[in-house]
Amino acid sequence: MSRVMVVTHLHVAMTKREVLEMFSPNEQFVTPDAICRQLREFRHRSSVYSYLFRLHKQGLLLRGRVSGRIAYRISQRGIDRLRFLKSVHG
Repeated sequence: MSRVMVVTHLHVAMTKREVLEMFSPNEQFVTPDAICRQLREFRHRSSVYSYLFRLHKQGLLLRGRVSGRIAYRISQRGIDRLRFLKSVHG
């Protein structure tokens, strides 16, 4: 049985796959605010910041800076996890 991690705010789900896919195309450092703008539905800003930090602690995102602001990019482990999630969940 696979375990799907879902973070919700105001009953709107944000999956690990959805978030990792936002980093995958260019592998550049991206600020949490830029991720907030890419999400389909409104997400509380602090929830996105917390979730990205959690993915960083899991080794799925690397942390850096863009114009003096915290930013993240996908790590090799994150790329591998994204491939796995796509293979399991289609």
